[in-house]
Amino acid sequence: MPVYDSIQWLLRSQQNNPPLYNLSLDEARRKFNDGALLMAGTGEPVAKVVDRVIQVEDGEVNVRCYYPVSVTQDESLPAFVFYHGGGFVYGNIETHDVFCRLLSNRSKCIVISVDYRLAPEHKFPKATEDAYQAFLWAHEHAEELGINDTRIAIGGDSAGGNLAAVTAIKALESGAPSVAYQLLIYPVVDSAKVYPSYKENSEGYFLTAAEMKWFHDQYVDEGVDPFNSYLSPLHSKHLAELPLTHIVTAHYDPLRDEGEAYAEKISQAGGRVSVKRYDRMVHGFISMTGVVPEAYIAVEELGEELRRVLYEESVVR
Repeated sequence: MPVYDSIQWLLRSQQNNPPLYNLSLDEARRKFNDGALLMAGTGEPVAKVVDRVIQVEDGEVNVRCYYPVSVTQDESLPAFVFYHGGGFVYGNIETHDVFCRLLSNRSKCIVISVDYRLAPEHKFPKATEDAYQAFLWAHEHAEELGINDTRIAIGGDSAGGNLAAVTAIKALESGAPSVAYQLLIYPVVDSAKVYPSYKENSEGYFLTAAEMKWFHDQYVDEGVDPFNSYLSPLHSKHLAELPLTHIVTAHYDPLRDEGEAYAEKISQAGGRVSVKRYDRMVHGFISMTGVVPEAYIAVEELGEELRRVLYEESVVR
């Protein structure tokens, strides 16, 4: 089954572009971010947007809180702490602003987008520390933010999916407040193995296998154990204890198989997990809502699923 026609058009339009990793870091980031903004389209209005700064041990991290429309603001709402994708090197709050607005309105949740510090300036495990501190911050400031602190979910796409998965593991290991639910969108979860989808989709579908290697080299110093669960959450010993988890994959994506392998391993450990593959999609589709109608529909589905879980299900053990 081929990719959607709208995605095929995008692929053809970019097939002669040089890899971003051949550019300077500043230029590569600018091109990635500009491209993401263009493909995302125009963001829809939300009730309000609040920018805050989190003080961490050796710096600060910006977050942006999105409040949904058509929800009474005098009651606490579920929240979704979101970590953007970009290979740990690219992306920011702005590149995923359209996604967060759409998700907030469809889920009826407060979405907190986290601008964690990027590699190579900030190597592993810095991004994991920023991500975890943002989750703790959401709990600690739940009352002033209008959050129901028993209904705080986490999630992210690609590198951000890795950070969400690691945050859930860290919360278990440290005895922190429970994560209510995690939504992992084509996540990076295993640096210790090359999966068949890396070869099957090695090039021609936006994200390439060569780019993934480059991202890894920017993020991780030599000598780091690839089985470290804060780098490769698939190898955690706590999979059975994870919160209710939903994993999204795309068929034409190098990361497809490792995301689905993570779902399988959680299930085998006795954890609660579901997985959905979008058969005609490519990596990064949640950021294509302005040019790929099917991507817009998919993000609406994710928002509605998040709303259903956080409003209707018993998500905390």
